[in-house]
Amino acid sequence: MSFATMLVRWLAGRLSGAAGMPGRLLPPAAHAAHAARIPPLRWRTPWLAWQLLSWSVLTLLAPPIWMIGTLLLINSSSDQPLFWGLVMAIVPVANGVAIVATNQRHHRMPFTRRPAVAAHMFGIAMAVGCALFVLLLWRTHAIASLVGPLANDGMRPATLACWVAGLAALFGVTSSAHASIAHAWLAFEV
Repeated sequence: MSFATMLVRWLAGRLSGAAGMPGRLLPPAAHAAHAARIPPLRWRTPWLAWQLLSWSVLTLLAPPIWMIGTLLLINSSSDQPLFWGLVMAIVPVANGVAIVATNQRHHRMPFTRRPAVAAHMFGIAMAVGCALFVLLLWRTHAIASLVGPLANDGMRPATLACWVAGLAALFGVTSSAHASIAHAWLAFEV
């Protein structure tokens, strides 16, 4: 079966309101019974060792740590030395907060799938990382030196805020996307 045929069948099923792939539809009660049979994920044992391993691996493999660390190793003289060091420190702090929040959520209402763990952790790590990054930009007065070259002369504050938000979102995604997926696999087992 070609990809085009599968795509057409899927689209036809989605547009008609039925399932796109062949198979029988389950009533809502059957979906609830099937969901009740899915066992919740468990923390790997020993718990603390796996959590610390996950946190340290996530920190060491974070792209912002590698990129900024490599650039500082090449040339450590910078116009904002405190800023770059603190940007690297945001990554383990944001991931640590996300790990603790994910564990608390799993303790209250256990996750049943790793993608749910990854999505929950990604949301928290991204929010914390972006907030700390913007706060750091503001407090170290690094906005002019980082966003200034991207902005045109006479740019409005709203456009400048969009550049800052985009830069913060880029930092948040690069520091937490890999972390959420890796933590779901390292810290939890079926």
